Amino acid sequence: MPILLPTAVRGGLLTRLLSFLLSLSVMFFAFAAAPLQVLATDPVSPDPSASVAPSPSDTPSPSVAPSPSDTPTATPTPQATPDQTSPSPSASPTAPATPVPFIVTFAPGTSEARQLEIVAAVGITDVSAIPQLGMRNVLLNGDTWLDQLAVFRAYPEVKEVDIDRTRAVDAVPNDTAYPLQWALPQIGWDQLYGSVTPAGTATVAILDTGVDGSHPDLVANLVAGTSILDASNGLTDPNGHGTWMAGIVAAQTDNGYGIAGVGFAGVRVMPVVVLGANGTGQDSDIIAGVVYAADHGADVILMSFSNPGYSPALQAALDYAWARGAVLVAATGNDGSSSVTYPAGDRGVIGVASTDQADALAASSNYGAAAFLAAPGVDIQASAVGGGRVSISGTSAAAAEVAGAAALLRAIDPAASNGAIVGRLARNADPAGDPARTGNGRLNLARAASDTATDAIEPAGAAPVGSGGPLVGPYVAAAKLNGQLQGQNNPPCVSPAPCPWQTSQLMGWAELQTAPLRLFFQAGQASSTANTFTISIDHAAGSTAGLESLTNFAKSSNLTITGGIPAGITFSTSLGGDSWDYKFEASISD
Repeated sequence: MPILLPTAVRGGLLTRLLSFLLSLSVMFFAFAAAPLQVLATDPVSPDPSASVAPSPSDTPSPSVAPSPSDTPTATPTPQATPDQTSPSPSASPTAPATPVPFIVTFAPGTSEARQLEIVAAVGITDVSAIPQLGMRNVLLNGDTWLDQLAVFRAYPEVKEVDIDRTRAVDAVPNDTAYPLQWALPQIGWDQLYGSVTPAGTATVAILDTGVDGSHPDLVANLVAGTSILDASNGLTDPNGHGTWMAGIVAAQTDNGYGIAGVGFAGVRVMPVVVLGANGTGQDSDIIAGVVYAADHGADVILMSFSNPGYSPALQAALDYAWARGAVLVAATGNDGSSSVTYPAGDRGVIGVASTDQADALAASSNYGAAAFLAAPGVDIQASAVGGGRVSISGTSAAAAEVAGAAALLRAIDPAASNGAIVGRLARNADPAGDPARTGNGRLNLARAASDTATDAIEPAGAAPVGSGGPLVGPYVAAAKLNGQLQGQNNPPCVSPAPCPWQTSQLMGWAELQTAPLRLFFQAGQASSTANTFTISIDHAAGSTAGLESLTNFAKSSNLTITGGIPAGITFSTSLGGDSWDYKFEASISD
């Protein structure tokens, strides 16, 4: 049971709520497996975030970050090479500059009429809305977008403005002969097929380029979907990538044709088109697709695309889907790099790296904090548009295998929560490389299916929302303790119990008030090693007084602060004294 201790706030003049106040964020502590908490003082609107990694800039880049380039090496199914351009922030001397797409998130309670009034007042183009999240997709004038952005952010009803980034698919065809499906016995699939009959069904929403609805290996396993791009049913695929994913996830098995899907029984595919014919798509369409899938009962949401830019708006949509019980799966990318991409690096998402036949990290696979799990991704057979099959390689294929595995687990145990399924996948993975490269290890479907534990695990995500993990699989002994900073809006929750905690912007706090915050450590980290945490607050945000200080720390009994409280908490200042840092080392016993 969480225990919240009051904290005193000292001084600080507050003229308005600040959504931009924290660089690494504010406050701190106590807790462990059972949510226990700690406290801090905050007279403003902090945006809490854990700090083992730096926070992102509050100002989104005007240029679209490039997605990993996919270079075809064979053409069983032609694929357009993504051709991405960056919107220019400066006017052309001869023609108006290209409009710049942004996603605007409005504060809760802002009516649609008021949203449209603000959009009209700023003089920009309204494209579409996602009312469940209070978001609108807008186009800013290419010549004056910086000025319009500043005006937009001045409205108190505007909570966040994010660049509408482009994300691209993460698998490519290759020119090897179509091999046998070596990946299925590698993950223990053959130990389940023929001996386990799922009691229920599960649906995988494939957010991609569409699915060939006439493919003989897929037609029996499709459910109604949509195209966010043109409102069609999503049953055509001008690129081929979505059809590849569908075949890996749930190709009909034992039908004398094509390939066997990872989800060999009880698994259905919901096509949700969010990417165009060239394999790229905008965040606004992806967000709408995530919300559609969550609202239409998807058990698993597969996102085999990536971009190195973090989007708070996309994270909000993923939080929405996670809260509705969906398992979220994404490809880490094919740059052979430790650079974080999203949505694989977002909180709640199983970021999937690719391994080869020897259980080594594939040369092209991204790795690092965004990789929560790995799966085979080299020479993987997939369904091809128009019938037949194709061999592909990449983290898209690996992510599709994990999505199919997650759906099969849900079909086997319909009562299992999304957190329980994530925990079963992570705990039962096989060692492959090391945790810095493959997260919890390589997928072992057979062991995961025999696990009946209900311990819930939510992927922590990479910076700025987390620092990877948690590691609960074969590398758990080497894993460091991972924590997440959380807080509550004002007035603090009274009901329902337990009160909800959040990691995004806190609202409603004013001068001399105490904001309840905690550093929460997820269950399943008893074997973790100690980790160092730093909680940073902006003591003076320009001309407006920032947070005063952190006081009255408390902790749960199973948590140890090296040196004790307060002696083990080191205080320092930086940035001319404006940034106040509280640093400590923590470990957990159970």
